[in-house]
Amino acid sequence: MDKIKVTKWKDEYIGGAKRCNLNYSDWLSDWFVGTGKDESCYMEGTWWDMICLARNILASENTKMVAPEFYKPEWKNNNYYGEEIPYEFIKED
Repeated sequence: MDKIKVTKWKDEYIGGAKRCNLNYSDWLSDWFVGTGKDESCYMEGTWWDMICLARNILASENTKMVAPEFYKPEWKNNNYYGEEIPYEFIKED
């Protein structure tokens, strides 16, 4: 099977929430880095933020290019503030 040839990613940034993002590395080819608010912060967030990031990865044009069977454009979301979180987490004491 011939491999798909990629010379440039269409989406170099994919966000899942305010502090849950993927950025394309400008110093390594085919490498993405998880970041928070900016590139000096850790990626962090609720489990919902991680789900929204995963959904945006599957809705990305990058996924469409290299794994069209996983491409789900209808899953794209804007979860910047986490307003649509469908659960309430209650910490047990």
